[in-house]
Amino acid sequence: MTALSPLRQPAKRYLLWCANEHIEFRIPEINAISSMFNIPLMWIDKPKEDPYLIVEMRNEGDARRLMSRCMLVRSCFELWGQGNTEEELHSSIKLFPLDMMKPHLAPEKTFRVRVESFNKTLKNAEKLKKIESLSYLPFEGKVDLKHASTCLHLLEYYGLHPNETHRGPYKLFLGRWVVDGQRELISKFSLKSRTYIGSTSMDAQLSFIMANFAQVQPGSTIVDPFVGTGSVLVAAAQFGGHAWGWDIDYLTLHARTKPTRHSQKERTAGESILSNFEQYGLKHKYLDVVVMDNARPFWRDVPYVDAIITDPPYGIREAMERVGTVKGPKTAEDTIKQQSSSHHFPSKMNYNLSDVYCDLINFAARHLVVGGRLVFWLPVFREDYDENHIPSHPCLRIVFNCEQVLTVHASRRLITLVKTRHPQEGEVGKCQVTDLNAKFRDKFFQAASLTKEERASLKSMFPRDKRGQGLAYRLGESKNKTKVLKMEAASECSSGNVNEGRNLEKSTLRDEQINQNN
Repeated sequence: MTALSPLRQPAKRYLLWCANEHIEFRIPEINAISSMFNIPLMWIDKPKEDPYLIVEMRNEGDARRLMSRCMLVRSCFELWGQGNTEEELHSSIKLFPLDMMKPHLAPEKTFRVRVESFNKTLKNAEKLKKIESLSYLPFEGKVDLKHASTCLHLLEYYGLHPNETHRGPYKLFLGRWVVDGQRELISKFSLKSRTYIGSTSMDAQLSFIMANFAQVQPGSTIVDPFVGTGSVLVAAAQFGGHAWGWDIDYLTLHARTKPTRHSQKERTAGESILSNFEQYGLKHKYLDVVVMDNARPFWRDVPYVDAIITDPPYGIREAMERVGTVKGPKTAEDTIKQQSSSHHFPSKMNYNLSDVYCDLINFAARHLVVGGRLVFWLPVFREDYDENHIPSHPCLRIVFNCEQVLTVHASRRLITLVKTRHPQEGEVGKCQVTDLNAKFRDKFFQAASLTKEERASLKSMFPRDKRGQGLAYRLGESKNKTKVLKMEAASECSSGNVNEGRNLEKSTLRDEQINQNN
């Protein structure tokens, strides 16, 4: 007789309560982590800007593994009910299966209920009233406000616009807390308390996000060709990767540059990239860093790298340099003097931004293992940006492309590429890098001389609804009309009629309120 296979348990719905920052990075980060851990996800609701996501996963174990790496999710809850109004919320809760609810509210379980609101501060009396409205739940255990075994959270979302909270919450959720994300690492690895930092040290949160995009796992070999002060490598080491890299700047690698902290006048003897790893107990993950020009790598063309995570210089805070000279060939006497000198520093020349990415792409194609990832920042001008301008290679496939806005006119995009196969003969060097990004530095400083009217015109080209999609829950059919009127207001501002544009937007919102009350 053949053994009967166990019945497959139905998937559970989980609410991911997100941090209200780096919005465009949320879903790619979750997709990267779920793919790395082979966690099947089914998206139920993933609004563009609202601070929540709803997914289906097999069990609580998958949820805990997912949250063990998430930086942009505050907490994960088992979803017991949701609605646009309190009546809809309570109706949804009453439909939740009792057999899934009672084990967490049993006599031996302690519990507590917490009320949280997004974009509105609730008084204690209001919170208590909302808690008492859940009295129909089959509570059998005792209340424990400090160390409860079951924590229920009533979450209310009041939209992204601070002046629209009087309308009431757009969404309400009730969920059982399962696990928090890894946002405590942001403060633990903060640059404010780090031993050695520089003017271009990567923010701790973005470093961890880059490591998640690269799918760093314990035992992975991680490389940063523009290592700087090693901020990205520290994050990769925290996730278990063996970190090493190189940089052409001798002074930065040896901590001999001018201190960037306002209160610090001189570098201390203990400052180094290695000291950063020692500070967090990650010395065993540190391989080494070397002084090397990425345009002239001296490594063998062998695929041994699991991930390349880097932030190339843009020429804004750090110079873009490579070994070389624009002068004529040296005489035989100069060559002999150079070879006999033990303290020779090779001359440097300008390193074009397009050449930087061309060399980086080619290095990744040769040295990444199949399935390895290249994660890097690409500076762009928002007005000129086109997806066709992203550096590419026949062996690399783009996975993620997320934007971080820097100014009105400039941004940088976090590009993630995965290696699909090894390069064939003649394919090395075929990356498609246009000259658009090569002049980024010149354009960046030219933009500083823009007039007020020109800046307003640029803003109107990239409008953003700060209220997000939450406003659509109440406005319904008037959503499209609102967008048109707001674009008209933006164009009024760009032409110099700033007050008229503001008045038009205010009157639009006033009409919406009157229609809603009617």
